[in-house]
Amino acid sequence: MGTFLSRHLSKILIYLSLIFLLTGLYYADYLIRPTVYSYPFLFYSVLFLWAGFLFYGICWGKVLGSEYRDIRNRTIMASAGLSIFGKYIPGRLWVLLGRSAYVERHSPYGLGPLSLLSFKEQLISIWVGFFMGLIGYNLAGNFSFGGLVGLLMWAIATPLLFSSLLPNIVNKIMLKVVKREFNITPLDGHMIRRVVPFSVLNWSIWGAGFYFLVQALVPQDVPLLTGLCFPLAANIGIMAFFTPGGIGVRETMIVIYLNQLGISVAEATTIALASRLWFLFGEGFIFIVGNAAHASRTLWRPIPD
Repeated sequence: MGTFLSRHLSKILIYLSLIFLLTGLYYADYLIRPTVYSYPFLFYSVLFLWAGFLFYGICWGKVLGSEYRDIRNRTIMASAGLSIFGKYIPGRLWVLLGRSAYVERHSPYGLGPLSLLSFKEQLISIWVGFFMGLIGYNLAGNFSFGGLVGLLMWAIATPLLFSSLLPNIVNKIMLKVVKREFNITPLDGHMIRRVVPFSVLNWSIWGAGFYFLVQALVPQDVPLLTGLCFPLAANIGIMAFFTPGGIGVRETMIVIYLNQLGISVAEATTIALASRLWFLFGEGFIFIVGNAAHASRTLWRPIPD
């Protein structure tokens, strides 16, 4: 049973994630068709969306490369793409475990160390995305109380994330709870320097895509600051582990942010709902890319002597 689960874990997670995704969308009533005022802007938004997902895979590869240099790019992209819908399985853990399980199956490295690297990549991404989004939120709201509190919380959390204090606390708690030693290590400087620039670029590209999406769905011009709404809303959705894929939480934050920029609540709500389908279109793209990368691994697998 254990061997079967180890061999087929990545496939099981893919099927489960698709089931939870379709169920969540059906009950949340997200299947709408908004009015499009500019199809060229909508086209640009999709291009930036797809490019952002490619950089999502690159960021995962940079984290893996900080520890393991021999994992092929096809394996990295396949693991990132095939696991992308794991976020819709309640618990938030599954998207991280899914890509790690795929790499484990196609490399000599264990699931434990790979899952820790996956978790670290997620921490760096959240840290970067929150900072970019909070800067935008404060500029949009003229440094409102909520925005300043958010920046303060980010500043307090930063030394905890990048020091050994939090990993040591988690290791001690796990030792007492499960009676087993864990070796969760802190984020090291080499990994941070290696990944942060790509994470900034990743969120910037997605932000540009979101800006073009908003511009396509409203008749008036919107400021470039609109793009920074997406990193903040997306990461608040990520932190809301109790909802599959942050459905509902992300959209609420988008409405609040856009309303501060002068966009009406009705328009902002339409944009928030449309952005979910827009991002799903990007997730479908990277899922297809992941399948293609997986197929190429099989196609180009060396023939044994």
